[in-house]
Amino acid sequence: MERNKVDYSGRTVDLLLLKTVLAVPAVGKRVSLDADGNPMIVTGVEKMVQRYAILFINAIGSTKFRPSHGTDVVPNVSAGLVYNMATLETTAAGANLDALRQMTNSDAEEEETPDDERIVDSEIINLEFSREKSKIGISVRLTTAAGNSYVYIIPVGVGVH
Repeated sequence: MERNKVDYSGRTVDLLLLKTVLAVPAVGKRVSLDADGNPMIVTGVEKMVQRYAILFINAIGSTKFRPSHGTDVVPNVSAGLVYNMATLETTAAGANLDALRQMTNSDAEEEETPDDERIVDSEIINLEFSREKSKIGISVRLTTAAGNSYVYIIPVGVGVH
């Protein structure tokens, strides 16, 4: 059985920082930033997923020269503003919409973004709030213009207090 092949020549590439982006499905896997001496590149749906995840966990105002880049999910969790399931739902929904809007606008500016790297939808599909385990979990389904879907757990590394 031959797999579909995609021609990645001439595309821009990103370095792989979130190692579990390539592990399908990423559900239940721990995500860690990794910039070791063996850099890998990502393109296609993996590149889109990594862009979304980094945007989602970046705090608004933390990226020099792009003050509106990011969301408020990590600062809100860190500040103790996410203290039950209702506040997690509100915060995650807002961050998801912000990330989708920013990525859609960015993709529109770059007309050459291939369909398998262009996001068309992001949907929160599962939320986990555990005061006992001192953690939250946010799972999203990301869909590309090529029709690929990918379920991913956002790596929010801040515990619930």
